[in-house]
Formats: sequence, structure tokens, C-alpha cells
Amino acid sequence: MGIEEGDRVKFAFTATYPDGTLFDTSSEEVAVEHHGDRDKRYLPIVIEIGAEPALQSLQSGLLGMDVGDTASIEVPHEELRVVYDRDEFEEMTDEAASVGQEIHALTGLLGEVVSVDSDSVTVDFDPDRSGQVLTFDVEVLEIE
Repeated sequence: MGIEEGDRVKFAFTATYPDGTLFDTSSEEVAVEHHGDRDKRYLPIVIEIGAEPALQSLQSGLLGMDVGDTASIEVPHEELRVVYDRDEFEEMTDEAASVGQEIHALTGLLGEVVSVDSDSVTVDFDPDRSGQVLTFDVEVLEIE
């Protein structure tokens, strides 16, 4: 049957830029190969398909996959700019949002607040690589 809208999906991943530079991974072994940070949490991602905020290309690429399936999914950099509701963001971080503020995703990925207005906060999870496409190599671990 495969992954459908509304399913919660847990998947392992490695995301790289076109030049092979590592963006992020759930594998400590892969990180060490790429001289990554040993202090980072290396965890699979768990998402609800169709929920926000989301990497739309990644979610679309997962649709129809089953446990054990693997795929390479391209994600444009623009999708690394995630817009949060300001109240929810400030509750999540337990501080007022400000441009330049750094935050960590659950996987340990570092993001930077790039804009704040009265209703929303925009976080870019790799502002130095704007415009580049990421390739996510994924393996589906669980579907709920």
C-alpha cells in the first residue's frame, strides 16, 4: 500500500549537495566519513506526511514507499527556509524570536532565524548554500 497522506513516517537519511558536501545525516558513520560533528544527535527523521512545516519535495518523494524502500529525493534549497507561527516558535524555544538567533532541529541540525514579523518567524537551515539543490538518500524505517 505504501506511505499515504496523514501517515507518520520514520526514515534514515543522508542529505548532500551536488558537490558531495554533507548537509546532514542520521548516520554517525556517514558523518565521520565526511568529518562531521561527533557531538550531534544522529537520529532518523519522523514526520507526518502533509503536516506543516515541511519539506514538500521530500514528503512527495516518500509517498507510495514501504518499509525498507530506499530512494534519492531532490529538495530545492528554498524548502530549507521554514516559516513558523511566531507564538509557537517562541513557546518552542522559550525566548523571543530575533534575526540571527540560532536554533537546533530535533536531529541537531542548526538553523538561523532570517526574518521575524508580528505573526511569523522564518528559519533557514543552511543560509550559506542558498540556491543549491540537496539530494536526500532515504530509507523508510517505520510507517504508522
